[in-house]
Amino acid sequence: MKISIDEINKRDNPYQLFLDSIKNDETLRKYKNALHAFLKLVPSLLYKDNLGNIPKKNDIETLSELFIELARKKPELVVNIIAAFVKEKRKLVEAGKISPNTLPNYIKPIKTLLDSNRIPVHWKSINRLLPRRRSTSSDRAYTKQELQKMMEVAKDITDKVIITMFSSGGFRLESWDYFEWQDVIFFQNKDDSYKGAALRIYRNDPEEYWTFITPEACKILQLYKERWKSDIGEYPKPHHPLLKTVRFPTIHKLNSKGVKKRVEKIAKQIGLRPTLPPGKRRHEVQLDHGFRKYFNTMMRRAKVNYLDKEDMMGHKVGLERHYERYQEADFERSPEYQKAISFLTIYDEERLRFENQQKQQEIEEIEKKNLELQDLAKRIDELESGPKTRWDEYIKNMFAVQDDPAAKIWLTIFQFWFEMRATEEEKRLIWKKIQQAKKEGKLLDISKLRESKGLSLDNLYSEK
Repeated sequence: MKISIDEINKRDNPYQLFLDSIKNDETLRKYKNALHAFLKLVPSLLYKDNLGNIPKKNDIETLSELFIELARKKPELVVNIIAAFVKEKRKLVEAGKISPNTLPNYIKPIKTLLDSNRIPVHWKSINRLLPRRRSTSSDRAYTKQELQKMMEVAKDITDKVIITMFSSGGFRLESWDYFEWQDVIFFQNKDDSYKGAALRIYRNDPEEYWTFITPEACKILQLYKERWKSDIGEYPKPHHPLLKTVRFPTIHKLNSKGVKKRVEKIAKQIGLRPTLPPGKRRHEVQLDHGFRKYFNTMMRRAKVNYLDKEDMMGHKVGLERHYERYQEADFERSPEYQKAISFLTIYDEERLRFENQQKQQEIEEIEKKNLELQDLAKRIDELESGPKTRWDEYIKNMFAVQDDPAAKIWLTIFQFWFEMRATEEEKRLIWKKIQQAKKEGKLLDISKLRESKGLSLDNLYSEK
């Protein structure tokens, strides 16, 4: 292992430090675009007056270096530049062109650049300029009827996979950039029907977590697997992308951009993407987030445990994550997800099939428990009134009267007379009456011993 001079020198490159501080590829893409847009707005005259030169190129790396140089020399000026930028963005918020909840996203890339280069900025003064965030969003979730329409117009099996997985998994759009076949673990019933599947989100990322998908989604995904085989000539390998694009003869991942285009096409077909009137910038349902909101709504209707629901959506759950010791590989949250499957299933016939299957399983569970209770009752009866218990009681009584020969003789006669009477069932019935009389301190009515009429050596210690 060696530390190279080149690697050390990279630490002097402001833009490289910015890149190194961002781990997620999609976040990096968005931050780069937003940062470049901001840096291009900074007047060149400011660089000339304070640094003595102007940007030779308009690329993001050159502009980042000059901006950091300016920040080191004139930190107050940089704060003023950012403040002016925020004020301009506020005008767009007031005009209804952007959401107040979106505005902080324009500031985050700037903060990342400055923080990664160890430039101290009084961010509180900047944050005070931001408009008040809206507590609720005006957009809504997809309805089940809209999802059913989407499935009707989706002629390609790929689109059906996207709709069912998106709605029953509750994950974000960028998750499609990660999915491989190894990220899906199917659960099956004894009859080989699908019980559902576990789905890994953001594999090998610090934000990795698990959620689940419905049996309906599993069936469609298996159909897609068969289509894959007919296209490629073999089933997908674990490391292959979950969805492949049809644009290439070889296997290429269908990424989040491709998925979004497919969803947009279907949404337009069912009338969910009409032309927006002047002044309105948002549709009633977000293309991708509408699925996530549907998932959240259905989980709440199913009364799924809140912490489990939040974890299945990849939300932060505060200190709970630090203290719990949940074994992800055991899929302990699957029973909670099972509560919501009928709510999350799109097709009515699939929902009815699942509910009937659940009822059958419940009946089988009840029957199994009844058998277990019957077996337990038999074992308890054996322990309380069986031949061994009666014999142990006889031995105990013999020791109690060992100094009284007459009592020993009568006890022995009674024991043999009792054990020769009738069937084992009748012996146990009479034995219980004897024990109950002893417990209550009463004399047993001897006439009750005549309830069994049989008297046979064949019944001696018989268990029949």
